[in-house]
Amino acid sequence: MTEAETAALSEELAGLELHRLTLLPAGPAPAGTRSAEVWDTAALLITLRTAPTLVRSLVGLLQDWLRRRNSGSIEMKLGTHELRLTSTGRAEQREAIQGFFTAIEQDRDAAPTTEPSDHG
Repeated sequence: MTEAETAALSEELAGLELHRLTLLPAGPAPAGTRSAEVWDTAALLITLRTAPTLVRSLVGLLQDWLRRRNSGSIEMKLGTHELRLTSTGRAEQREAIQGFFTAIEQDRDAAPTTEPSDHG
C-alpha cells in the first residue's frame, strides 16, 4: 500500500468512531525482492471501543476499500480471532467474515457477566 493509499484509507476510517488510529512503521522489503522502492506496505493499528456494530462497520468499509482498489489484502485481529480480507473470492470471503463474527459473538456470550454489588 502506498503512502497516498494509506492516507486515503485513514481519511475514510476517520468517518468511524474509532478510539485510535496509528500508522505503524513499515518493515524491510521481503527477501528476494529486487528493489525496496517497489515494496510499499503499511500497517495501521486501529483501536476500537467495544461495539459489535462498529466492528461490522469497519469490516464493511475495509471490504469496500479493497474492492475499489481491486487488489491487496487486510489482516484483522480481534482478541484471538483473525480475519484476512481480500479483493477476490466473494463467497469464501463471506464465509470467513461470518465465521469471524460468529466466533466473536460466542466469546462474548461465554464471558461471565458481572453484577454490581452493594457494599453500602
